[in-house]
Amino acid sequence: MATLAADDSPAAFSSPERAAILAMLEEFTDALAIYHNTLKKPTKHDNDIPVDDTSCLDASSSREIEDAKERAASVKVYENSLYIRRIMEELKEEIRDRGTFEVVTREIETILAGEKEEEALLTEQKRLGEAAAELQRIIEEESLANEKERRRLLMELAEEQRSVEKLKLIADAEVKYVGEWERARYEQISLRCDMEIKKFEKILNDCRVRERNEERVHDALANFLIQETTTLEGTRKEWEERYAREKEVYEKEIRQLRIEIEARRKELDDLKEEYHRNQEFIDAYLKEKETVRMAKEVQERMEKSAIKIEAWWRGVMVRRKLGPYRPVEKKKKRQSKTKK
Repeated sequence: MATLAADDSPAAFSSPERAAILAMLEEFTDALAIYHNTLKKPTKHDNDIPVDDTSCLDASSSREIEDAKERAASVKVYENSLYIRRIMEELKEEIRDRGTFEVVTREIETILAGEKEEEALLTEQKRLGEAAAELQRIIEEESLANEKERRRLLMELAEEQRSVEKLKLIADAEVKYVGEWERARYEQISLRCDMEIKKFEKILNDCRVRERNEERVHDALANFLIQETTTLEGTRKEWEERYAREKEVYEKEIRQLRIEIEARRKELDDLKEEYHRNQEFIDAYLKEKETVRMAKEVQERMEKSAIKIEAWWRGVMVRRKLGPYRPVEKKKKRQSKTKK
């Protein structure tokens, strides 16, 4: 059957093969019918009971759970027998008509697809279960965190209320204290103002007395200054006349001194000219004297050099026996010739 399911277009059976296969299928169908008749037909209540999920039942009633499982198994077996009978009938009709097993192939493919879909659903169910568990855990953690935060906020609110009440009491006490302090301060300032007023009245009286005294002093000073001004005016005129007289005298003396200075300046210019002439004569004399001295020194150096040269040359002549320092040659005696 697996080979037939794998082929896309299986070959049809021959007539003898069809007859043999149909005979075998008839036997299987009869046996299945007998088995099906032995099964108990499920009621509507049995069909409503879930087969795979028993979480809705009471965990304490184990007997009811077992009965539910048995009823579910009976329903499953009954439905499977009906399903197999239907497949067998369709297979027999197909073999009679076409001689193939396409019904079986389609059912196998349907079963495989259902198994894959069921596996995918189980995987998705598992993933969703894990996600639900994670969400449940997160919700529980957030609930705990929210509960802690709520308690903390309630505690802070209570603390703030106590702080507000405390601040209110402090503010009332401060207002009362400030009122008393301001009242005492007002009385103290009033006393201080009265004392200051008395002090300023005394100062005002002193100022008035001082003003009267200063007015008298001012009058006396004004009279004194008038007298002094009159006296100084007369003295000023005398000094102006004296200034004019002394100015004329000093101007005459200045003119006389200027004349003397001019005469002395001319004498000084003459002396300067004479000094320059004498200085030029002295400079010329000194220059000529220096020239004579230098010529004399040159002459002396020339004489000394000539003496040195003469002495050197005399030494050379003596050493080399030149000139008058040449030695006198002695005459040699002739040797007498001997006779042979």
